[in-house]
Amino acid sequence: MRGNLRIAATIATTIAAGTVLATTASATPQAQFAAADAACGHHTKGSSAYYENCRSTSVRIRVFTTSGTYYEGCVRPYTDTELGPTINIRDSEYVNTNVSDCRWL
Repeated sequence: MRGNLRIAATIATTIAAGTVLATTASATPQAQFAAADAACGHHTKGSSAYYENCRSTSVRIRVFTTSGTYYEGCVRPYTDTELGPTINIRDSEYVNTNVSDCRWL
């Protein structure tokens, strides 16, 4: 009887370990994508605000200032563009890929 309990415990432990490994393995790629997405778009480094364009094309962005106004400008592909000090820049967001008549940031 003890042998059966030991086998059952071993099987239960193996199944539980396999579930944890499977869950961890499937969560890892999602965590990597989340980290990659977090790097794109508006972010800050120290006391400066940036917009990182992870696209293969230039894009138009809208930059919101701390005074309540905003302006639009364009950033080139695969660049991390400094927008200014965080004391002046509140946020920025993607607008579109229409970069004609655009001020380059």
